[in-house]
Amino acid sequence: MKSIRSNLLIWLIVPLTLVSAIVALETFYASQKTSNELHDRTLFAVMLTISENILANDSDALAEPFLEVLTDNLGDQFFYHVAGPNNAFITGYAGRPDLPAGTKVVSGRPTYYDGVHQGDPVRVVAIRQLMTKGIINGWATITVWQRISQRTDLTLSLFARSLLRLVLLTCLAGVIVWFAVSSGLRPIQALREAISSRSPTDLTPIKRELPSELHGIVGSMNDLLTRVARSKANRERFIGDAAHQLRNPIAAVKTQAETALKTNDQDQMRVGLKQIAETSTQTGHMIEQMLLSARTNALEFDLDEDLDLNEMVADTAREMAPLALARNQVLTFDAAEMSPPVKGQRVLLREAIVNLIDNAIRHSPENTDIGVATRSDNGATSICIRDEGEAFDEEGLSRLTQPFSTGNTSSAGSGLGLSIAKDVAKAHGGNIFVQAEEHGKTVIMKLPAPGN
Repeated sequence: MKSIRSNLLIWLIVPLTLVSAIVALETFYASQKTSNELHDRTLFAVMLTISENILANDSDALAEPFLEVLTDNLGDQFFYHVAGPNNAFITGYAGRPDLPAGTKVVSGRPTYYDGVHQGDPVRVVAIRQLMTKGIINGWATITVWQRISQRTDLTLSLFARSLLRLVLLTCLAGVIVWFAVSSGLRPIQALREAISSRSPTDLTPIKRELPSELHGIVGSMNDLLTRVARSKANRERFIGDAAHQLRNPIAAVKTQAETALKTNDQDQMRVGLKQIAETSTQTGHMIEQMLLSARTNALEFDLDEDLDLNEMVADTAREMAPLALARNQVLTFDAAEMSPPVKGQRVLLREAIVNLIDNAIRHSPENTDIGVATRSDNGATSICIRDEGEAFDEEGLSRLTQPFSTGNTSSAGSGLGLSIAKDVAKAHGGNIFVQAEEHGKTVIMKLPAPGN
């Protein structure tokens, strides 16, 4: 693909050259017209002079010195022919150029035409005049012609001067265009240098004074840099959190395994193996949650799937019901009258709902009720999970939605449930809120209507 500079120069220089060629052609025809008009007027003046001299000399031939004077002063040689009534030859040169077909000499008005005399191209003027002096008594036709080399030279001279000015103007315009294009592309060069001079770890936005035409490109680039920086920060946070959170479970599994290997008591060995299995299960769940959190905070993902929220929440609540039953809890679902329209990512939304319900079950006392509901208000969609566990306000919610924050509870958990739910909600343009109840609280995940 050609460079911007080449494209600009082509689109500017080529039309300029074409315009210059058209102007040059028009200049040539204008020079030719000017030369012809000047010489035609001169030719007409010579014809009148010759006519008067013939009348003055009683129709005798003109003296050679007179014609030489005309030729010396006006350039090319002149010829003349005088014919009387009935086209009878009176004086001058016998062989006059023939009239073109369809051309007729009228009285009192000059007739111009091109002809050939002795093999040379000539310009001819003829006129009919009424003569009553001398031997001519009646209408006479006076024809004067001249070789055209002088007028051709004048045409070329006028055209050459005009063409020289046009060429100089075109060259000057080309130079101006070159410097204008170079100056116009200088900000792009500066932007390229600003980007190439950065280190791979420098993801800060580009802040430079640039023309308004580049604001969109720089804005999009800065947006990309921001998203990449956010993804990089999330990845680094994930690696750091994983290293920190997995250290203790791995150490515990190692200790439990060493203890089990040292004992000869089968019962103690089974207890150790059971502890290893439970720790492994919890660690596996934590890893799954951490991977889901990393995916939620990925650079981007598609949110274009049409979802039936009532069906999704009902299916999720049905899957979580056995966990509630194990704690003698009653899990209910109240669907909105019309399934709220949702556009998003099915897997992430389902995991967010699972985490919210799981948190409600794990952190609520036994023999309590847990209510799950969907609501639609002014196009916005809400998933509400009410429980009778420990209540907290928005400040507490902000603290508990931090990764690996488990609150004041002894329930086993990764501390990522609310954090993942909040990240999923924000990825879909929504958020998570908490509402105090008489007994417990209601956690609400609110999602905007499609297109908002």
